[in-house]
Amino acid sequence: MDLVQQLLLLSEKLYQTLEYVEEDKDEKRDEQIDLINKLLDARGQTISKLEELGERPLHRHEKEAYLRDLNHGIIERLHTYKGRIKEDMQKLQVSMKSETRYVNPYSHLQNLDGTYFDKRE
Repeated sequence: MDLVQQLLLLSEKLYQTLEYVEEDKDEKRDEQIDLINKLLDARGQTISKLEELGERPLHRHEKEAYLRDLNHGIIERLHTYKGRIKEDMQKLQVSMKSETRYVNPYSHLQNLDGTYFDKRE
């Protein structure tokens, strides 16, 4: 298989994988992240093989514009996916913080070193 064709197939598969984001975030997200990482690694290896050829095989290739559009779409979808993960992590941190306050509501009043500060002079 031609390296350009392999790059095209890997890019299309990655684009489609990023299109269908699973709503079941607990179990399938890890599997999907692993698949995305494998596709990105394979795509990176194919790109480095193309660069080793010395010439520019994509320059003026019939699929060059399509690959550029695919790459742009992949980057956008990766940023969107990263944003969703970041939102979920922030929600988790907020829920953990509120849970900690529920368990010990006076934790913010405790001094770390055990000393008492009198505000009066």
